[in-house]
Amino acid sequence: MRAEVLTAPAGDVPRWAGAVLCRDVLDADQHVVLSKGHRLDPDDAPALAAAAPVALHVVWLDEGDVDEDTAALRLAQMVAGSGADFHRPVTSQVRLSAAWRGLAQVDAAILAAINALDGITIFTIADGTPVERGATLAGAKITPLAIPGSVLNEAEAVARSVSEGRAVRVQPFLPLRVSAVVRQAVDAEARQRFEASLRRRVSWLGGTVERIGYAADRDAARRALLEATPGADLLLVVGVSSVDPLEGTWRDLLDAGASVVRRGLPVHPGSSYWVVTLRDATVIGVGSCGMFSRRSALDLLLLRSFAGQPLDGQFLAGLGHGGLLQSARTWRIPAYDRQVETDER
Repeated sequence: MRAEVLTAPAGDVPRWAGAVLCRDVLDADQHVVLSKGHRLDPDDAPALAAAAPVALHVVWLDEGDVDEDTAALRLAQMVAGSGADFHRPVTSQVRLSAAWRGLAQVDAAILAAINALDGITIFTIADGTPVERGATLAGAKITPLAIPGSVLNEAEAVARSVSEGRAVRVQPFLPLRVSAVVRQAVDAEARQRFEASLRRRVSWLGGTVERIGYAADRDAARRALLEATPGADLLLVVGVSSVDPLEGTWRDLLDAGASVVRRGLPVHPGSSYWVVTLRDATVIGVGSCGMFSRRSALDLLLLRSFAGQPLDGQFLAGLGHGGLLQSARTWRIPAYDRQVETDER
């Protein structure tokens, strides 16, 4: 790519035809008549004559160079995976958007490796962000006016190394069945608030609430667990604590053959939660904070589960990064949370 300044260029068509503009060409009223990145051709002569620029800053592309728009499209194509649509270039940037509601998946290591190549910039939302259909996932562009094709070929080789498809994907939510057993005494108003909050969350994720039972004593809780487990993909035991190793429901689950995944989570609110598996169901012990909190570890666990991904020890240990769920971390919580906040004030 070769740069050149052409002085008094308006009438001299052969000098600028085929060159790419480095900056906008403005008319006497400072309106853009030809935009940066535009490849000049003889049809632009009237516009140039009317604007009468003193000089044109242009570049000439070498064989194998790729212009901004074409390069941006290639970048978008190489990172867009399942559930990520890409659009036509706007100001030489291609936007990626969600094809459906789900959980955004970004391979940060692959993204960094591609962005390490000179002239390439791909920017995304954070991995694990819940998104609506049409939400912006990423933008792709190059910083120069053109880039050697060899650089794009190298970027494509890096992108192909992703083991599960492309670097930016949207994992759709599964229609899971959720049941809950509440292990504390609550009045009718509190029950209504809890049930409305739970149903709203599960409905947003595309699932159904199969059963909600209330059990103030251990025997009632045991019966409720036995009744709820067969028809549930996820079972919530609400109002428990991870700090009491003799807590009745915890002991009953272990006696029934539950496998412990983790007790206590590096999340606030939600540090007292626990996760076990029983038969084909995942059982989540939810502290009292989970009944009415505007955001808690429960939201993160539901998102992960509905996206079809396991609540394994590695994932749960990694929740500490971003696990302080203050208002600044609301990007981690789906849009249903705004309605929940309104209802719970």
